[in-house]
Amino acid sequence: MPKNTGSFLFGLIFGALCGMTMALLLTPQSGEETRDLLGKKTEDLRKGAEDAVGRARESTSGLVERGRSMAEEAQTRLHGMHGSEAQTAEEQPEKAPSNV
Repeated sequence: MPKNTGSFLFGLIFGALCGMTMALLLTPQSGEETRDLLGKKTEDLRKGAEDAVGRARESTSGLVERGRSMAEEAQTRLHGMHGSEAQTAEEQPEKAPSNV
């Protein structure tokens, strides 16, 4: 996600919340009705945010697990390559220095 997308989304959500709040405050309703409506809208927003956080955690945990398995696989390959190089060096007989 590009860097500016997060700022844009934040601004969009913040602007929508401000507009909704102003619309509710300027409607010809009683104070009690407005408070009830604000409470319901706040609860809906809280539930929506909790759902979004839950979905984000699920997708992130899958990515973390995938990253861990890739790191372990790379580490295993690296150790395997290092071990095979050491084994090859041990198997080669030492050459006697030639006197030229």
